[in-house]
Amino acid sequence: MVIVQMILVIFVLAMVVWLLSSIAVVVHQGEVKVVESFGRFVKTLDPGLHFLIPILYTVRQRVSLKQVPLEIPPQSAITRDNVIVQIDEAIKYHVTDVRAFVYDNEDSVTAMIQDAQSNLRGIIGKMDLNEVLNGTEEINVALYESIKDITAGYGLAIDRINIGEIVVSDEIINSMNKLITASRDKESMITLSEGRKRSVILDSEASASEMEIDAEARAKQTKIDSEARAARMKIDAAAEAEKIRVITEAEQNRIRTLNEAINSSSLTPEALQYLGLEAFKEVVNSSTNTVIIPSNMTELGNVPVMKTLWDTTESK
Repeated sequence: MVIVQMILVIFVLAMVVWLLSSIAVVVHQGEVKVVESFGRFVKTLDPGLHFLIPILYTVRQRVSLKQVPLEIPPQSAITRDNVIVQIDEAIKYHVTDVRAFVYDNEDSVTAMIQDAQSNLRGIIGKMDLNEVLNGTEEINVALYESIKDITAGYGLAIDRINIGEIVVSDEIINSMNKLITASRDKESMITLSEGRKRSVILDSEASASEMEIDAEARAKQTKIDSEARAARMKIDAAAEAEKIRVITEAEQNRIRTLNEAINSSSLTPEALQYLGLEAFKEVVNSSTNTVIIPSNMTELGNVPVMKTLWDTTESK
């Protein structure tokens, strides 16, 4: 009898606990709970204490609204230049539409992962290997833009996508290293050639500039010399003209003085003729080879004394 009473008490307590757990629902911060009535969605419960009518309403599941980090396993992708690479990625997402997240897709997270992998293969297929290795940020942006609208239909919002490690086979790495070395050697040769070319150009420009400067200097010096010669010739000509002027004036003064002296003297024409003959005789008897005589030799013959001197010379 005691055993039966104990069993009844335990049963009653279990029923009370079940009823309390079914009536009172606690929702924690950062999550919601989905309420159904006979399998049909009714509402979501926000954080706090809620009371439900047992049997009529039931809580189907708890849905977190917090940001969730998700590591996606590495996947293979083929680049545009037919190189196979292994790429892993990480997605950070959160639930924005609880009803769509629970009821519109059997597994919204798996669907999001599949869409991300598919779109990533498409993006990698449009890029060369070098672009893939050096363009992770561009890949992140392109992948985010390609799936953000798709995942919105799953009740999810992608906050960020990060491309992780990109793995290439050792054979490809060796080939890339050889290609990089060859490319660097080529760039080095091009740089050296351009340097030599630039040096030749600079030398040519320097030589041309030097020749131009020399030519300008010679032209300037020639101009200066010409101007100096012209100035010197002008000065010489002016000096010669001044000399001639002075000599002419002196000769004019001498002749004027002589004429004045003759005019003021009491000499007769016969005396002047005699003096002239005496002077001419001195000239003739001198050792000079040049004798200046009047242009009209007949005028000497008209002089009586000169005629007598001439006749005497002829008789001897």
